[in-house]
Amino acid sequence: MPRRAAGFIIMAILIFSALPVFAKGQDIIKFNTDVEIGKEMTVNDAVAVGGNLTIYGKVENNAVAVGGSIILKPGSRVGREVVAVGGNIIKDPAAEIGGKTTQVYMPNFIPSFTTFMQSGWMTLWATISILVLLGFLGLAVLLTALIPEHIGTAVNALENSFLMMFLWGIVWSVLIVPIAVLLALSIVGIILIPLEILLVGLAFIIGYISAAIYIGKNVLLSFKKIPPPFVGAVLGILILFLVGFVPIAGSIIKAVFLVAGFGAVITTRFGTVK
Repeated sequence: MPRRAAGFIIMAILIFSALPVFAKGQDIIKFNTDVEIGKEMTVNDAVAVGGNLTIYGKVENNAVAVGGSIILKPGSRVGREVVAVGGNIIKDPAAEIGGKTTQVYMPNFIPSFTTFMQSGWMTLWATISILVLLGFLGLAVLLTALIPEHIGTAVNALENSFLMMFLWGIVWSVLIVPIAVLLALSIVGIILIPLEILLVGLAFIIGYISAAIYIGKNVLLSFKKIPPPFVGAVLGILILFLVGFVPIAGSIIKAVFLVAGFGAVITTRFGTVK
């Protein structure tokens, strides 16, 4: 497995296990806590999940906060994009931003337990659906900021041959169970079964986001607009969410794009092979 793929898998494991801190080299990612970039610090990317991101120094690429705000202090600088999902972007006039700023608002819509009991299962189902939607939106923005090349490679595979990626997706989906059975035949293989489950789950999630970008990009291109990847992802996820309400056909359409995205991710080895 190429080094980039191994590094990506390790990063994904940390994301989904919600460890408190992950930092590698000049990239800083923290979970369930605030992030502060000191005045003398210079990092490539800074990400806060479940906390605020305060910048005194320099972020050469992207600054992302999911479930928190981004605060740019005097003299601070972000070279590219500033994205806040569920929070605000508070910028001092003396701070600099080299790219665009994006705020994705998440209103306080979650009903209380009493509301669930009074309104029935429909309210619960609607709330869970919206929570899943917001979760995918936040994850899409996060992944397109952290691994744009990997996501872009999977999207390019879909653009080059959507049908071929869909067929490969079917093949690999069918092989999931036989591979698990073969692994179960040995002690070492049994240990690797959880890894297979994790990789398959990650491939489906990243594939879904890649398919969403593919949809959003093509919709916006019809209006002669070239969107940033995260904009295409947000639009595509919203479209797939709405399509899901169409009886039978909606589920089939979502399944087709999910399988095609899965095939693109596996074929490109998690976006490491063009």
